Amino acid sequence: MRCPTLTDLPIFRSVHRLLGGDSEAGITIVELSVGMVMTALLSTVMITWVVTGFNSDSTHRSYDHALEDLRNVSDQLSREVRAADYLTAAETASMTFWLDGNRDGAVDLGETVTWAIEAGGIVVRATDEGSPGAVIATYLSPTDSSFSYDAVIPGDVTRVTIDLVALVATSAGGDEVFHSTDVYLRNP
Repeated sequence: MRCPTLTDLPIFRSVHRLLGGDSEAGITIVELSVGMVMTALLSTVMITWVVTGFNSDSTHRSYDHALEDLRNVSDQLSREVRAADYLTAAETASMTFWLDGNRDGAVDLGETVTWAIEAGGIVVRATDEGSPGAVIATYLSPTDSSFSYDAVIPGDVTRVTIDLVALVATSAGGDEVFHSTDVYLRNP
């Protein structure tokens, strides 16, 4: 019994005939069906590969955006806490401090700053001027993100630990990205 070779495949014979290799004209319905099945299988594999690539790219973009948000919040908050003269309120989901912007030693309007992690996972920065707070970041976990302090009395705080957790949408559902920073007040 002879071992089949590549030239024994119907698709190969059909292509060979189309290129003028045999005197027979046309292709049989079986050869056409085999060609269509092979094309469908290859197309399915290629489409699956492309869709997987797009999903992977989307997931990576979600992680990048989450990390960028966490870094932006952490950097801005760290700068302000370092420059703060003292904390006036220190809670798990918010902190308020006096930031003497004009360095006159007096508490002026707009110099009391509050940072809060709200229930919807939004980080808001507000001042005592009465205007609505600016949204600094979104998609944070309000239950896992928090502020912690090295002292119970706000005026005695010298170190603030900022723990932020961003929620990332992935093709598998969701994931979390963690970022933690210790910030020491410059003017305790």
